[in-house]
Amino acid sequence: MADQLHQINISFDSKEDRLLLRISTTGGDEFRLWLTRRYTGLLMGVLNKEMDNQGGAPSVAGSEETTKMLKNGALEKKYEPEVADSFPLGEKGVLGFRINTKKLEGAILGLELLPEEGQGITLNLNKSLLYMFHNVLTQGITQANWALQTEQSVSMKVH
Repeated sequence: MADQLHQINISFDSKEDRLLLRISTTGGDEFRLWLTRRYTGLLMGVLNKEMDNQGGAPSVAGSEETTKMLKNGALEKKYEPEVADSFPLGEKGVLGFRINTKKLEGAILGLELLPEEGQGITLNLNKSLLYMFHNVLTQGITQANWALQTEQSVSMKVH
């Protein structure tokens, strides 16, 4: 994703028994990726580990930028289903299959969510975006009623 992140949304599709991750950009693109229960568990493990590496949930949630985003209602705002100009992964989206990570400058997590073949989504998550993405994914897991561990034992839930 070359454009800046605008919104992230995760919704549960009971018919598919999957989560649909929708990411919109400031450039008008919407990326859609389907998450199975297994893939979601793997993804949550990656996010939990990174949150622990950055001092745990209290540290990540308490950062100045995260606090500002929360005060501005980042988790309360509804996803704006604007008419996207394009769907780089297709209007129906693709099925998540692989997860790649790399450390970038400034404690930023480079997170690639990829299908078995072809293009996927690349997110560069600073502390605040890591916390927000973790929170939205946790809400999706709750909505799906999947019994997945959403926190590492050393992390504490804040929010």
